[in-house]
Amino acid sequence: MKLILGIGNFGDIYRDTRHNSGFQALDLFAEDFRIDIRRKDFHSLVGKGKAFGEDVLLLKPLTYVNLSGIALGEAMRFYKIPKEDILVLVDDMDTDPGHVRLKLKGSAGGHNGLKSIIQTLQSEDFKRIRIGIGRPQMQNTPDFVLSAPRDKEVYDAWKDGISKACEALEYSLKFTFEKAMNVYNR
Repeated sequence: MKLILGIGNFGDIYRDTRHNSGFQALDLFAEDFRIDIRRKDFHSLVGKGKAFGEDVLLLKPLTYVNLSGIALGEAMRFYKIPKEDILVLVDDMDTDPGHVRLKLKGSAGGHNGLKSIIQTLQSEDFKRIRIGIGRPQMQNTPDFVLSAPRDKEVYDAWKDGISKACEALEYSLKFTFEKAMNVYNR
């Protein structure tokens, strides 16, 4: 079973914000495979289903971004899922809107959700798809990540990146994560 966690904040006021890029990509994936992510368990909204013949467990933590590792740890222990079968969808300020970066491991890069997951796993070795949101120009970081782009062109590019993240996730499950890296990290 693959555990796929989208990082984001729960609640309508956060729905269309940069920090919810992971939730949004996971929602697209769930829609493609008709997986309902509404059951509450593991401090998360949870969905179980199949993708390309593989069992998948989808998690949208209700703990807010900074405590994403709590939800991951509970689900991982319950289903005895090794960290090799975990994939995280996360927003990334070091990547421009419209782009994604797939990584097999790495630091938190200042992202509190990734810090929480690294602390839970006691390791930086887990797959992640980083969804580009770019860097703030004039805003402070919290205001930036908790808002959507105002410029239509940037907004459309950001949404395109969320779609690419979903495509990369599907490609990685159909083939391998390494093959998806070769295709999407260009």
